[in-house]
Amino acid sequence: MLAYIWNVLKRNKRKLFILGAISGGTYLLWKSAGWKLAEWKELEAAECLANAKRQHHFDCNQRTCNTTVLSMLPKLRETITKLVDSESLVKEIKSRPENKLDLWSELKIMSFTRTLVTVYSTTMLAAFLRVQLNVLGGYMYIDSCIDDNNQKSFSLQAAPDVQQEYLSKVQYLLLDGITDLTKTVTEAVENVLGKLSLQDSMKLQDMEDCLTKLRGQVEVLSSDNDVLLAGNMVHPLSRYMMGAEGGNQSSCKLASSQESIHRIMQETRDVIESNDFCLVLNNCLDIAFSRLLDNMAHFFRPSVQGELSNRDFNPYKTQLPLAKVIPMMNAQIFTLCSDAPNQFVQELLLVPFMKDFAANIYESFSQVKIHRADP
Repeated sequence: MLAYIWNVLKRNKRKLFILGAISGGTYLLWKSAGWKLAEWKELEAAECLANAKRQHHFDCNQRTCNTTVLSMLPKLRETITKLVDSESLVKEIKSRPENKLDLWSELKIMSFTRTLVTVYSTTMLAAFLRVQLNVLGGYMYIDSCIDDNNQKSFSLQAAPDVQQEYLSKVQYLLLDGITDLTKTVTEAVENVLGKLSLQDSMKLQDMEDCLTKLRGQVEVLSSDNDVLLAGNMVHPLSRYMMGAEGGNQSSCKLASSQESIHRIMQETRDVIESNDFCLVLNNCLDIAFSRLLDNMAHFFRPSVQGELSNRDFNPYKTQLPLAKVIPMMNAQIFTLCSDAPNQFVQELLLVPFMKDFAANIYESFSQVKIHRADP
C-alpha cells in the first residue's frame, strides 16, 4: 500500500506541486484580503468618526456665530443712534421752535439715513462674522486634531491670543466702517430726497423706487461713484468691513502671533473680496430691503377701514404725506436692530445660501495643511 501511494505521488508530483502552490496562494490571498478588509473598515470607521466630529464642530460654530451676531446688536444700535442722533432732533421739534420746517427737513434726511445705515450694517455684520468665525472655526478644528494626536511637533493654527486678536478685527466695522458708511448714506439721501417736500404724497411703490435709487448711489466702488465693472467682483461695501491692507493693524506680543494674524487676515480679505461673497451679500441685501418694505407696508394701511376690508387692502394704492412717513422710517432701527429674538437678523443668518457659503468656508479652512513649528 505504501509503495502504491508512493508511486501515485511520484507520478503526479507536478500536479500536486501546482495544487499546493494554488492552495497556498489562495490561502495567502484570503488572509491578505481579510487584513485589507479589516484595515479598510478601520479607516472607514476613523473617517466616519472624523466627519461626525467635524460636522458637530461646524454646527456648534454656526450656533456660536448666530449668538455672537445677536449679542452685538445692542452695541451696533447704540453706535448708529449716536452717529445719527435723530432723537434729539425730535425733542427739539416737539418744543415748537420757530425753525420747525427746517428741522423737519433735517429729520427727513436723518430718519432715512439712520434706517439705511441700520439695514446695511446689520447685514454686513451678519455676513462678516459668518466669514470670520468659519475661517477661525476651520483652524480651530485642525488644532483639535493636533491635540487628539499629540503632535507636539506642529504649531497651533489659532492660539488663544491669535483668536482674541483676530475676533477684535470686527471693531473696524463697528467703528470706522459705520462712520464712513453713514457719511456715504447721508450724501445719497440728500441727493435722492433733498428736494422732496414734506407735503408730497408717497406710495409704497415710491418708497421702493427711492430705496432702489439710494442703493444705486451707496453700493458703488468708491465715494467718487465709480461704476461697478463687470469683471470686478469685489463688493463695494467690503471697504466698510476691513481697513486698507497693511493699515490699522494692532501689534501682537509674539512675532509668531503677529505672523499668524497677518496670514489669517489676508485669507479673510481674500474671502471678503471673492465673487461668492459678493453674490451672498447682494442676496442678503435684497432680502433685508425687502423686509424693510414689508415693515413699512403695515403703516400704509388706512386708519379708517370703512369700505376696505383686510382682504381688499392693497398698500401699493395707499398714499401718505412724506411728513407721516418720516416718523415711521425713523423708528425702524428699533425693529431691525432690536435685541434677541430678532426675526430680521435671524432670517439673514438662516438663509440657505448663507449657510452653504459658511459650509464651504469651513470645509476649505478645516483642511489647510498643518505648518510645522519652527525649531
